[in-house]
Amino acid sequence: MSGKKSKKACEICKRRKKRCSGGLPCEYCVKIDKPRECVYHTRTSSKTVKVTERYVLNLKAKIKNLESRLATVSDDSSNANPSISSEEEDNGQTMGGNIDSSGNYRLGNSACNKFLFQLKDSLVNSCQLPDDIYEPDIETISLESSPNVALIQLIFQENCPSRSEAKRWISAAYNVIGADYMYIEPDYETKILDSLIWDENSRNANFVRYATEITRFFTYLALGCLFNEERSPENTRSKFPGLQYFETALKLQSELLKVYDMVANTSLVQSFLYAAYYALSLDKSDFAYLTIGSAIRMTFTLGLHKKTLTFTENRVFWLCFVYDRLVSVRFGLPLMINEMDIDVPLLTESERPNQQGLFEAHHFNSQVRLAKITTQIVRKIYTRNSFSFVQNCYMVLKELKHWLDTLPNSLKVDYGNFSAKQSRSTINLHINYNYTIIITTRPIFLYVFNKLIESGRKAEEIFPEKLLNTITILLESSVQAAQIQSLILTRLYYDGRMVSASFLDCHYIFNATIILIFAAFCRSMPNHTISFGCDINTLFERVQINLTVLQQISQFNIAACNFNKQLTEIIELISSPDLQVTLKGSFAKQSGYTESEQQSLEMPATSNFDMDVIRNLDLSRILDDIGDTGKTDQVLPFDNEDFMKYGFF
Repeated sequence: MSGKKSKKACEICKRRKKRCSGGLPCEYCVKIDKPRECVYHTRTSSKTVKVTERYVLNLKAKIKNLESRLATVSDDSSNANPSISSEEEDNGQTMGGNIDSSGNYRLGNSACNKFLFQLKDSLVNSCQLPDDIYEPDIETISLESSPNVALIQLIFQENCPSRSEAKRWISAAYNVIGADYMYIEPDYETKILDSLIWDENSRNANFVRYATEITRFFTYLALGCLFNEERSPENTRSKFPGLQYFETALKLQSELLKVYDMVANTSLVQSFLYAAYYALSLDKSDFAYLTIGSAIRMTFTLGLHKKTLTFTENRVFWLCFVYDRLVSVRFGLPLMINEMDIDVPLLTESERPNQQGLFEAHHFNSQVRLAKITTQIVRKIYTRNSFSFVQNCYMVLKELKHWLDTLPNSLKVDYGNFSAKQSRSTINLHINYNYTIIITTRPIFLYVFNKLIESGRKAEEIFPEKLLNTITILLESSVQAAQIQSLILTRLYYDGRMVSASFLDCHYIFNATIILIFAAFCRSMPNHTISFGCDINTLFERVQINLTVLQQISQFNIAACNFNKQLTEIIELISSPDLQVTLKGSFAKQSGYTESEQQSLEMPATSNFDMDVIRNLDLSRILDDIGDTGKTDQVLPFDNEDFMKYGFF
């Protein structure tokens, strides 16, 4: 009865996770004496779209018209910016697109002024009048409270470090986040530092440019001290590095606040972004969100979401986009940039025509692509919609797999031969990737936990076999991603490459540790029989190391201190006798060490940095396993109302 071999696995081999020979029946079904149950699931399209002949003819006419227009395009099209990828050209306009130069491109179509301009333009074109329509001059009242020029210069003189210190700190910031969350022009040192900031004669030539550049300059210094972990020359009220430079930047911004509409430019936008990054390290999330919002609205008023005339403008706008996704998803706040409002594409080439410039361009492009997937996570996973969680999870994980598969070779990491000596920017990229996997899959934890608590039964008694397989796969992927995150970050810490005073590193540890603690707690419950691909002792060991790292850097990092307190509190809660008796659990606080012991703890010689666990996280397998469930029409208790009831809605 053997026929043509199938490339797919039969249903029995899928359920039992066996390698299928592809025959009918397959070798495994013959072996277990179930040849009649060997079936292959085939998908057939059930949708047929009918169109009229008139519609087809109309499409052909349009195609013919477009082809004729393309054939007669002038040679001017060859001057289009080569920096824009073909994929992006399909979705947006180039920097010098056919947008009116009067400034009306900044206005949305709902603006009355835009409507008036379009009306005038139509009248001129219909009557073939000279095209001399310009944006009218809008009169306004000058404010008495203009910036204090003398005060700004005094602030600069009192807080400016020596040239050597300034360059060292700027270089330190650039080396850590220059390809991720910061931008410095190739000629910044000669064009800005030497020709403007250090040159007293040029300061009065263009006050707006000078004031905005020194504001950005001090935010660079603050970040440089943060990453160099050297104290700036400040008083003893705080040992936090770079605090004086951060406060200096805020003073300058407050002076410029009086005339924001007149001094808005890319340098001022950047100063807000970098101030927000620094504020996160002070654990001021609301401050960071507000500051990033100011930067974003400034780019909107400059029209950078519609058209960018320089590479710097393009990079700064997309930097705002990355920052928006960075804070929104981490703090559960609304997204501030709607991708539907963006007309400008991301330039994929760098101003630096060398290997480093090419690396940075690829890196930032990958970071933006990951930020766009973050949009899908917020919209599909953490917002009510008409699709089931399994379907949404499948779609997001599929995008993440495509992102990883299409990474340039220079940005790929061989986890089987992982080395902390790799570029920190590249490691940052993969840490962020693991973070997105965790936040995509972790809602399943709360759902399963609440279902088990309410019913008091085991998972296999509640969920159908097919659904239980899907749940198990998602839970395992979340825990494995958390393990990967922990391994990489603790490796960086013990190799001395973790930025102790920065927010992001300790937040990534915090995020992963929450999953590991919850997984260990669930494993201690008698009716939670779902395996996470690792034993409970491994989970406890990883949690202990993560807490140790957070405890160690808490002396430098306010955010780490707060994260450590929150994790300690949840461990105390789930270890409490009352909770253990109620849930019939066996979770015991496994720390076994005091806080003082944590502080003196060093990297154990036998510590297990087993990077094999990373190779086991295969999104292809996960997508194959949940693919059928994600596309089935069968009504499962995991979908819709049931998930909303027991999940996080």
